[in-house]
Amino acid sequence: MKKDCVLLDVFTDVPFTGNQLAVFPFADDLSTYQMQKLANEINYSETTFILNSPDVRADFDIRIFTPRSEVPFAGHPTLGTAYTLLNHLDTKFKNKDSIRLRTKVGIIPLERSNGNLWMRQNDPEFFTIFEDKNEIAELAGLKADDISDDLPIEEVSTGNTMLLIPIRNLSSIRKATGVVNRITEFFANNKSIAPYLFTLETEDSTSKVHTRLFAPHFGIIEDPATGSAAGPLTGYLLKYNVFGQKIEIQNEQGIEMGRPSKIFMRGSLVDGKYDIKVGGKCRLVGHSTFNI
Repeated sequence: MKKDCVLLDVFTDVPFTGNQLAVFPFADDLSTYQMQKLANEINYSETTFILNSPDVRADFDIRIFTPRSEVPFAGHPTLGTAYTLLNHLDTKFKNKDSIRLRTKVGIIPLERSNGNLWMRQNDPEFFTIFEDKNEIAELAGLKADDISDDLPIEEVSTGNTMLLIPIRNLSSIRKATGVVNRITEFFANNKSIAPYLFTLETEDSTSKVHTRLFAPHFGIIEDPATGSAAGPLTGYLLKYNVFGQKIEIQNEQGIEMGRPSKIFMRGSLVDGKYDIKVGGKCRLVGHSTFNI
């Protein structure tokens, strides 16, 4: 059996930057085992598989795999899969401006606006606040003094629960690295799945936050752009009124990897009600065929 896939860079419009993604259309005839083997072979942060949906509220189901395991939701795969369906696959959704994709955390609506593709994420949920800076700093090979005193270390979810870690400045976040044994042990025993480091110092004057994510326990040494962490970060910034109660900002990620990404974060908090959207651009970079 031969299966075609589409190769994209997500959260960028410049080829060979942003976060890589492989999308397999019409994957209903693949088993879970085959999907995982393909994701491992390709070895991108994530690979997605498009399936027909039994849910009339959704246009398609998608399944998302890292090189090591299936994940219930991820941002750049959802965005890139929607881009593929709206632009590069011969379905009734080609050249449309909206689509609904069902993930393991629910149906994600996506829409195209002013050249960007936006996904609405779930309302944020806030969990544990961690006080031990030494324990958290060790996850990223940093010292306690590298963590900011201005904001809390907190677990937040808009689909995937992330550990948000405020870093003092650019100098500190550039030093960070994923300490495999510390990360593996910590995230085996906590609600969150990965650390998302951020600082309010940026390299690009048009950005408001600079971020990094390490997930070696998922086979991802470092992720160039993490939409499923940008959503929780949007909710967190609103909760703590960092940029006000209505924001539309740019998040820069992947710079230390040589794969700069631009993640657009849009959100509001009105009368206790959150509205969270994450968006960006995508770029087609190629096609491939696999023999299975």
